[in-house]
Amino acid sequence: MYKVNIEDKKLIPLKPVNFASLGIKERFDIQEWIDKTPQILGEDLLIIGKEVTLPSGKRLDLLCLDKSASLVVIELKRDDSGSAVEWQAIKYASSVSNFLPDEIYRVFAEYKAAELKEAKKSIEEFIDADIETLNSKQRIILVSKEFNSEVISAVLWLREFGLDIQCTRLAPYLDVDDELFIKPETIVPLPEARDYITKKEVKQRFNAVKPDWSGYWFVNVGEGLHRTWEDNMKFGYISAGQGQVYSRGLKRLSIGDKIFAYMKGLGYVGYGEIKSKSMMIRDCLTNEGTPLLDCDLKAKQPGNNSDDEQMSEYVVKVEWIKTFPSNDAKTFKGVFANQNVVCKLQHEATLEFVKKEFLA
Repeated sequence: MYKVNIEDKKLIPLKPVNFASLGIKERFDIQEWIDKTPQILGEDLLIIGKEVTLPSGKRLDLLCLDKSASLVVIELKRDDSGSAVEWQAIKYASSVSNFLPDEIYRVFAEYKAAELKEAKKSIEEFIDADIETLNSKQRIILVSKEFNSEVISAVLWLREFGLDIQCTRLAPYLDVDDELFIKPETIVPLPEARDYITKKEVKQRFNAVKPDWSGYWFVNVGEGLHRTWEDNMKFGYISAGQGQVYSRGLKRLSIGDKIFAYMKGLGYVGYGEIKSKSMMIRDCLTNEGTPLLDCDLKAKQPGNNSDDEQMSEYVVKVEWIKTFPSNDAKTFKGVFANQNVVCKLQHEATLEFVKKEFLA
C-alpha cells in the first residue's frame, strides 16, 4: 500500500504492521471504529447492539441490520482469526435467529438509550423491506487482519449451502509520520464475483423453494386529517403520506395488482384493482379529469405538504370491485393485520375469509 505525493510524483510505501504491536484492542478500538463507521465493512449497516448478551451468557461483538431486514452478526478478531471463528459466529447467529421483533427493538433501544417506540421507528425507516420480514434471514461478517486457511475453506463451503457469511480483512499500515491507515478488503466473497455469486444463489433458492405468495396485497387505509375511507370509496383511490416511511409502501404496487383494504381495529372493507402508479396527491386526477384536491373530500387536510416530495400525501388510483362501509368491516378472531401500509397477504385463514366475503 502506498501514499501518493502528487507534487513530487512519488509513491511512498506504507509499512504493514500488527494491531497488537500498536496496542490496539478488539473491543476497545476495532469494535469502536466499526460501531461509529460500519460502512468500513462495505455496505450500509445499522448497528443495533454492542456486546449483546445472548441467552447462553455469551456476548457477541456487534449486532446489525442490513437494508433487507436481515440480522447481521459481526465477529471480530484482531490480528489472526484463529481456526474456529466461523463456528463461534454460527452459534451466535443461531441464537439471534430466534429473536422476535420486540426483542430486536428492545436490544436497539438499550443500545441507543432510547424509547422502544423510537427504536422501532428508526428500524422501520432504515430497512428497505417489509417490517414483517424482520430477522427472516441472518448473516455473518467475520473481521480480522488475517484469516486462517481453515476458516476460509469452511466459509467457502458454508456459502455453498446457502449461509450468508463473509470475511473482511482490516489491514493496518503506518506512514513515515507514524500515522495509522486502515485498508478494508472483503476477501470472501470477492467483490468482483459478488454479483455472479448472488445471482447464482438466488436462482438456486428459487428452484428449490416454490413461491407461496397468493398475489394479493394487504393495504392499510386510515381515518384522519389526511385521508378517509369514505373518500377512498367515492373517488377510487388509496393514499398514505406525511413522511416517506409511510408513503413509500405504495410504490410496491403495480397497475393490475389486486388489493384487500383493511381498517385498523375494524376489519377488511374493500377489494380492488390498482389502476395507477404512486403519485403526489396534487398530481392525481379523477376519471373525469378533475384534480383530486378539488373534489369534495371529507378529509380535512388531504393537501397538507402537497408540494413537498418528502412529506406529501401520495395516491394510487383503485377500481373498487367490492367495498363495505367502515361500520360493516369484515373480520374474525385471529384475522391478519399489519402496521405496514402495504405488505403481501399470505395468511391462509385470512385469505380464505376475504375471498369468501369479497369474491364469492
